[in-house]
Amino acid sequence: MENQHLIFVYGTLRHSHGNHQMLKDASYYGVGATRDNYSMYIAGGYPYVISSEARYPIVGELYAVDGETLDKLDKMEGHPHYYTRREVSVIVDNQEYSAWMYVRDPHGTLMPTGDYSDAVYRR
Repeated sequence: MENQHLIFVYGTLRHSHGNHQMLKDASYYGVGATRDNYSMYIAGGYPYVISSEARYPIVGELYAVDGETLDKLDKMEGHPHYYTRREVSVIVDNQEYSAWMYVRDPHGTLMPTGDYSDAVYRR
């Protein structure tokens, strides 16, 4: 996987969500969840994960992207000033991967589960 980066997306970058087109050239590994527990909040219609509260695994999708795509994702997510990219362990199809995930400081409304789609489709 030379010059490829694994990225775990849990919000608007997921399939069927608004920013997914940014991953059109990425290699899809599948739906999975973080090995460790985190908390998901939503603010202004956008989800974000914090690592300081361990409530539940975060559900998302794992992709492999090239450096150019990772740079574009960093810019969109405001890394390192708005969201911060952090290395996490992710389980997809019973296999563990080390991947980047965007996290930030807490604000907004705590989500009852670690799946952003639950909030979007239950409105």
